[in-house]
Amino acid sequence: MRSIGLFILRLILGTLLIAHGYPKIFGGQGKGEQLSDQTKKQLGETFVTQMEQGGIAQTAGWLESIGTPNPTQAAWAVGIAEFGGVIALVLGWQSRLAAAGNIVAQLVAINKVHRDQGLVNGYELNLALIGGLAVIALGGPGKIGLE
Repeated sequence: MRSIGLFILRLILGTLLIAHGYPKIFGGQGKGEQLSDQTKKQLGETFVTQMEQGGIAQTAGWLESIGTPNPTQAAWAVGIAEFGGVIALVLGWQSRLAAAGNIVAQLVAINKVHRDQGLVNGYELNLALIGGLAVIALGGPGKIGLE
């Protein structure tokens, strides 16, 4: 049962984080409009906006605007952690490393973006993600996976 619970946790965390990482790597002007109506409906207008404002160059520009050092490298690091690393997490391969990398990304997001918004409708999602990621980072992916 423990492994099934960890597998479900990996799937849920993966879905949430991939939806945040995908636009950072594959987004850009016009990309939101290329999404199907079904995708727009399922993922919401915020995802469409993130696709339009995404891509490495635009993500780097935004990171620079909030004072992130080495913004292009940071954009790649966040995009890879939230997309590629999370695919590994969902598959149960290198899950502890992927979880740890995403914990760091969420801590930076709280510090740079959400801290002044307070807990409710501010950094509550980041904390929930950190909690789930910490379970995987400390306990591993369970028996259902590639590790």
